[in-house]
Amino acid sequence: MHLTQSQLRHTASASRSVAAARMSTVGTRVSFYFGYWFSHWRA
Repeated sequence: MHLTQSQLRHTASASRSVAAARMSTVGTRVSFYFGYWFSHWRA
């Protein structure tokens, strides 16, 4: 299977955006749990 330059670029940017979305989801969840735990620990 031979990819043209534009297909290759599109695939790379798509996988990058998926990875970025996954990272931001993980980061949001981690910060939420940390804030929740920290506020309860402080109480």
